[in-house]
This record gives sequence, C-alpha cells and structure tokens, in this order.
Amino acid sequence: MAKWRGTVLLCTLLLTACTAETVQPKEQIQEEKNDENIVVTKDGKITFEIKNEIGVPQEKVEAIKDEIVTAYDHIKNSIHTSYTPSEHINVWFKEDGLSWGFASKIELTGVNEDIYPLVHEMTHSLLGYGNNFGSDHGYFTQEGFASYMEEQYGKKEQFSFEKFMKHYLDSDKLIPISKLIDPNQDDVYFRPALSSEEQNRVLMEMSYTHAASFVKYLIDTYGLEKFEHIYNEKELAQKLEEVYGKSSSELEKEWLAFIQQQQGFTHEEKLKSGFFYDMNTILLQIDPKYFAKE
Repeated sequence: MAKWRGTVLLCTLLLTACTAETVQPKEQIQEEKNDENIVVTKDGKITFEIKNEIGVPQEKVEAIKDEIVTAYDHIKNSIHTSYTPSEHINVWFKEDGLSWGFASKIELTGVNEDIYPLVHEMTHSLLGYGNNFGSDHGYFTQEGFASYMEEQYGKKEQFSFEKFMKHYLDSDKLIPISKLIDPNQDDVYFRPALSSEEQNRVLMEMSYTHAASFVKYLIDTYGLEKFEHIYNEKELAQKLEEVYGKSSSELEKEWLAFIQQQQGFTHEEKLKSGFFYDMNTILLQIDPKYFAKE
C-alpha cells in the first residue's frame, strides 16, 4: 500500500512538472502579445505601441512596424522643429472614419485595404501641429508637409498632386491660397461643414492637395531649409514674405505657372481611376463662393 501511494505521488509530481513547463502563465502570454505590437525607434527615443483592435494579421503588423521605423528616420531627418514628441505613441488601427495624428496617439484607417497614411500622420505626431495639436497655427504647412512626406516615403498615390491641380486649374476650381492661410477662413476648407458629407470630403481633399502641391513647389524650388522656417508658424502670409522675400500672391502666381505646364489626367486615367467622374460631379455641386478670388 505504501509503495502504491509512493508511485501515485511520483506520477503526480512528474505531471505537475510537465504542466509547469508547457502551460505559460497568463501574465507571460499577455507580455509576449504586447511585445509583438511594440516597436522602438533605433535611437531608443520613442516607443510605438500598435493597438490592433480590428484583427489585422500579425504578418501585416510586422510589416507596419518596419514601416514605422523607416518613416521615423525619414521624418526626423527632414526638418527640425522646436516640438519634442511624446516618448510613447499608440497607433490604433480603425475600421472606418478619418486618420489622425496627435501627440501620443495615431489613428489609422485603411490598413486592411493597404491605403493607410502612416507617414502623413507620423509627421504630425513627430513634428508638432499648432500649439498643442490644435488649429491655432492654421493647417496649411502642417497638412501640406505631411502630404508631401507621404508622397515621398509612404504609400504611393495613383496620381500626383500636380495632375489634380491641373484639373482644378483647367476647371476654374482653384482655392485661393490667401483663403487657405487665413486663420479666419481656413477651418471652412480644412474642416468643412457643407450640406453633404460627399462635398465635405471633396473640399477637404482639395484643400489638402492645394497645400501639398504648393509646399512641394516651395521645397523643390527654394529648398527644404527655407520651408523649415515657415512650418507650423502663425501669421503665415507675413512669414512667407519674410522667408522668401515675396508675397503669398507672388509665390502663388509662380506655382500656378508651374502647374499650367504640367500634364493633366488623360482620358484613360480618368476611366481607370474609378473615382474621377464621381469626384468631379461632387466638385461641380460645391458653391462657387469657395473658389472666388479675393
């Protein structure tokens, strides 16, 4: 009897030992899961934590982690600002809505469709936006440069800013730069509240495209260093004249002369785009007052 009890005890101990080796504590499992969603920049200054609430496959998450590291290097090597970014930034994957970049949070939509603007939103989070991610310093240089960086280092758009601008120019649907940089009017364009969501989307996209194309022209023509001096600055009209020695209207004329020389959409591109004609229909419905020259 004693021998049998000893055998049972030995088996129990062996079973317990095997169980301890094969079953991980819940805390360890959670820690490993968290590690899968964390990426630290090469310089160790910032930790990005991915919040994958829409079930994106881990293989895709790993690819985005690599993109975050690469984008960080490109952005930090672009222009320098007085803003000090957060040491921990959460990157939320969202099913729908708009993408946003704030001080300690980035929200990305379009991840499953592979059309997420990661570089754009990281540019906001790393370089700063307004005084505290508000609109007190306007939108123009911030959205323009973020869009420029996305075009340079992010998801490649099907068509360039210049093609869209050439279409707006030929259609007499240009938004005056003076309105886009006016702190009393810029909300109407960058955060519109028109009669329909479709019109809001098109006017907002137009505003971003105008800003991106103008910023790209300034950088390509006058250099990144000069642009650095106007990024996220208040009183942008005055700042443009100080830095470039030309008024905003003079720079606008130069830019539009450049756009006039660009190639617009071909008939085949319009057909293949899948969106051009719908976009143009909505564009024609927007009140002409938004495009009126001052």
